[in-house]
Amino acid sequence: MEAEKKRRCFLFCHGEMTGSEQEKFCGFTDPPLSNQGKKSVLNLRDKLVKEGFALPSVWYVSDRRRAIQSFEIMTAGLYAPVVRLTEKLREINFGAYENLTWDELPEEFRVQYENYREYPMRLSFPLGEKFTEFCDRVSTGALEILSYGEDDIGLIGHQGSLKLWKLMASASPVSEFFDTEINYGEAFSLEINASDVANWRHRHFGPPGKATQDN
Repeated sequence: MEAEKKRRCFLFCHGEMTGSEQEKFCGFTDPPLSNQGKKSVLNLRDKLVKEGFALPSVWYVSDRRRAIQSFEIMTAGLYAPVVRLTEKLREINFGAYENLTWDELPEEFRVQYENYREYPMRLSFPLGEKFTEFCDRVSTGALEILSYGEDDIGLIGHQGSLKLWKLMASASPVSEFFDTEINYGEAFSLEINASDVANWRHRHFGPPGKATQDN
């Protein structure tokens, strides 16, 4: 039986946001790109075009404004790509801690956050998402995206959601989440298929949405 084909994906983390948002926990909050953020996306697009890199014709984009703006700049004037907006590529919802800096977080939570860096499945944001819910949302979205028949696809998301795609593609444990670095305006490619995602979910979840206790 022929093995499931790997899909080539071009992933791009949205550009920098307005200055005051850079130091804050910004998940579901919806700030625009800063002028520097717009410029960096444009520079990257020009660089890719100059190098002859063929951008995908089908894109899945987080429905947050900073991701949509990044998509518009990245693809402007090149062709009329197919775009599907999705909440499955959103950043984690920081809930009560949205728009707060690290120093503004309650000290008790800062301690908890540091303690759970090695075991992120235990992390939860008050009035926001549990880390398990975030993983469930993003990985379910990945299964949906990879079930369609397109070949190369583009993804524009956020640091957290794209980190999970990277972990799923490499079959890496979720404990590596905080050690995985993705910067604003960073682009990279990977190969992945639905089986990779399903296997990753099986490793880290019991019943749908429930993480195993060893993570």
